[in-house]
Amino acid sequence: MSESTPEAVAPAAEKKELLIVQSKVRELIRSKEKRVSDEFIQALSAHVEHTVEKAIARCTANGRSTLRPEDI
Repeated sequence: MSESTPEAVAPAAEKKELLIVQSKVRELIRSKEKRVSDEFIQALSAHVEHTVEKAIARCTANGRSTLRPEDI
């Protein structure tokens, strides 16, 4: 019987929809004569998601429904 292990499932689970424009990020990095890995793009998108989630929590805690720059 074949059993699913977390290691076998993890790579597919990590592929989430990007919250950034990958081509624009790559363009910026290339303009600085550097290269970028796919893992960097995924990590940057995850960082953006985490930042937005924290901003939402702060906004909610302050009794607002509109996110502001100071929530970052």
